[in-house]
Amino acid sequence: MNILENSEAFIEENGDLIFDHTKIILQRNNDEYFYTTTKQRFSASSQIDFSGMNLIQIPVDDIWPIYNSKFTQAPDPLPPNTYVKQPSLLYYGDTAASFKLSSQILNEAEVCEILINHPHRNIAQYIGCIVQNGRIRGLCFKKYLLSLTQRLQDATPFDKGSCLQGIKEGVNHLHNLGLIHNDLKPPNIMIDGDNPIIIDFDSCKRLGEKLGAKAGTIGWTIVGSEYATLENDLFGISKLQDFLKVDCGKNVS
Repeated sequence: MNILENSEAFIEENGDLIFDHTKIILQRNNDEYFYTTTKQRFSASSQIDFSGMNLIQIPVDDIWPIYNSKFTQAPDPLPPNTYVKQPSLLYYGDTAASFKLSSQILNEAEVCEILINHPHRNIAQYIGCIVQNGRIRGLCFKKYLLSLTQRLQDATPFDKGSCLQGIKEGVNHLHNLGLIHNDLKPPNIMIDGDNPIIIDFDSCKRLGEKLGAKAGTIGWTIVGSEYATLENDLFGISKLQDFLKVDCGKNVS
């Protein structure tokens, strides 16, 4: 039994954060996954004793979707500087969206298949999917090392107006393909040189399509939005513009 992930959870009590439990994700063989929680705290994963713990199996169908030959497979070995996107299982069982990890991967793979055939300088470069035992095990992208937030923390000069324009051009490219990103926010903007790159397409849907269980981020998307509309992305762009204005103290356009 291998420990894949573990994390401590805290609750607020009288204004203080109090330890509540530890959640542990386990793997046995290739395709058996489990999660469990315990009131114990551990300084190292090697200290965890699973005897007496209630191990709850995570169906593999909830994690890895079946591969379809229409999807581009990533080369083996992967090119240098490749980022492999795989879901974290730590939140499995906590929300409705957490039970649908495989559908999120499949949705993003569908979107990325469009993007790989219609590249753009402001859209993350997709390489293909990793396939093992007939299932998609990860989505591969060119690795970008710097987020928008990190770039703004750098003291070197940065043209924020040009950055915002690049984001708009990337979003317009998606819209011309009939796609709505639905989750535009600083962590989903990476910087390559000084060129903004839009990443993270698991909330992306076709124009007019009903949003899935994962649809945007609170504070960065329209509250109550149920469908993929142009307004969703225009709202996200306006929030990013506000974000950049706060940082530089003046309007950017």
